[in-house]
Amino acid sequence: MKKALSFFVFPISLILLFTSCTPLNGGTVSGAGADITHDITLNADISSMDFDIGDDDQNNAYDAENAVRITFSASGISSSSSTAAVDGNTVTICKAGTYILSGKNGNARLAVNSGKKDKIRLVLDGLDLTSTDGPAVYVKEAGKIIVTTVKGKENSLSDGKNYTFTDENTTPDAVFFSRTDLTFNGEGTLSVNGNYKHGIVSKDDLIITGGTLLVNSTSTGIEGKDSVKISGGTITVNSGTDGIRTAKIDDPAKGYIFIGGGEINITSGNDGIQAATVLNVIDGSVSLITGGGSANSSTSGGKNTPGRGMGGPEKPSGSTSDTPSAKGIKAASDVIISGGTLSIDSSDDSVHSNTTVTVSGGTLTISSGDDGIHADSGLCVSEGTITITKSYEGLESADIVISGGKISITASDDGINAAGGKDSSAVDGRPGKGEFARSTGTITISGGYTVVNASGDGIDSNGTVTVSGGITLVSGPTNNANAAFDYESSAAVSGGILVALGSAGMAAGFTSAENQGAMLVNFTSVQKAGSFAVCDKDGKVIASFNCPKQYSSAVFTAPGIRSGNTYTLVSGGTVSDADQNGFSEGGSITGGTSVASVSMTSDLYNNGRGNNPGSPGGIPPGGHGVVPPGGRR
Repeated sequence: MKKALSFFVFPISLILLFTSCTPLNGGTVSGAGADITHDITLNADISSMDFDIGDDDQNNAYDAENAVRITFSASGISSSSSTAAVDGNTVTICKAGTYILSGKNGNARLAVNSGKKDKIRLVLDGLDLTSTDGPAVYVKEAGKIIVTTVKGKENSLSDGKNYTFTDENTTPDAVFFSRTDLTFNGEGTLSVNGNYKHGIVSKDDLIITGGTLLVNSTSTGIEGKDSVKISGGTITVNSGTDGIRTAKIDDPAKGYIFIGGGEINITSGNDGIQAATVLNVIDGSVSLITGGGSANSSTSGGKNTPGRGMGGPEKPSGSTSDTPSAKGIKAASDVIISGGTLSIDSSDDSVHSNTTVTVSGGTLTISSGDDGIHADSGLCVSEGTITITKSYEGLESADIVISGGKISITASDDGINAAGGKDSSAVDGRPGKGEFARSTGTITISGGYTVVNASGDGIDSNGTVTVSGGITLVSGPTNNANAAFDYESSAAVSGGILVALGSAGMAAGFTSAENQGAMLVNFTSVQKAGSFAVCDKDGKVIASFNCPKQYSSAVFTAPGIRSGNTYTLVSGGTVSDADQNGFSEGGSITGGTSVASVSMTSDLYNNGRGNNPGSPGGIPPGGHGVVPPGGRR
């Protein structure tokens, strides 16, 4: 009779969303925000990568009547067909077909050595198999292996701590070791216990579409050399090194990881998910704890685990070297996130790319011992929700583009940092602390809602800052060695709202303004944490922000700021219709203290005395100093 397990079609090609950025190979990449053009380009040619998952990989149905049955017991192994030949403690499958495995044996092995095009389905129906001297399952040759777990059944595969099993063509080093394509599906449970090294390894593609998969390993949990694709199932990995990884670096169409669904939970000593080329997430739930979590970072005195004070720069794209690290998700090429829910607690960077990171959807909750999101060349956020509750630096890349989404950043150093060059590990004892070239880096903000709470610079570019839209609220440093708004070359505004509050020592304002005005105001006294608002002559709130720390300087721009008008800056008070961050546009304010009155005789106002080009040590042409309430300067 036919055994029909659940079956679904996963139309990945119809829902695949990447980013609004333009790929290196030309053309446009479809997806959310595709009408927005950005200068950040993908490093890889993703059009050559196969992110689709076939019907065979998702189909759990099998023909039980015509299947070969292999039964393991303490007394040995029995097989119902000569296509599964028993020799001592090993049974070897040599022909295409369906094989149902059950029973328990503490020292046996399942081997597959069939035709190069043979498709073999292994149905796990209550199997408990341990091999003491090598892999419990070893696939030497076949066209494809599909492992289906039966609903309601628990299965277990284990190996020993030492291997004597060898093969002349390869070095088996995993509980389930396959030299060909490998798929896991079904509705049952499979536990894999890797006491020697790895849990599951495929030397080709590895696909997971269903079932419950529990992997414990002293080294890597799950590896697909050419690719890993996940669209369903519940996957839990506890690994001594990496959780899930790929290794193919000499083929630009391989080495990628695709996550289109399922629930993934990883606790790893090193990286949680590491792609040799591209990491692409469009859906699913991913929860990662790496290197003991953010509490174990070098900046907080954690022990010297991989990636924290142990190595040099990350491997460049195409390199065969791999410096151990404890990042959450990591790719030698691009990280592309357009959906899904990701929760990452990492001792090193939570999201890391040696080239670009693009976020066009999904929800990311990050706690990092180093950078929240780091990309060597470009970082683009066009949609989605990013919450960084802890980091050394929140967003870091050579070029950063924010055109949409909701972003919340807490950083012990810079909140948003644009700097040129690669991110070098172990500088000053902190992994990822960059050695960057000056006068490079760009920050471009054209949309989104971004809130930054930084102890270092709130927004910091080693080159330029451009603001043309969005809402950006910054609570910057209280020490005068940093600023809420900082840049090396210039800062231009043509739209949007930006409120940046912090210390006055290095305060910098915009260098050019179009369509609206911008002001830098250093106060005569330190203001307490709480509500800050800029109001027009009628008392209407242009914009407000509830700053969680004391501040003595404000950088402000909004469409309501115009040359020829006078504005009042109010500290404290209650703003109507304010959101959870104290932001309101067009509301009213009651109470509070007027701390400055600013007369705009041009589009730029600056009374700063900082050392940054944005605060050149005097009042720019057309600008005036602060007029204290009740009098003139």
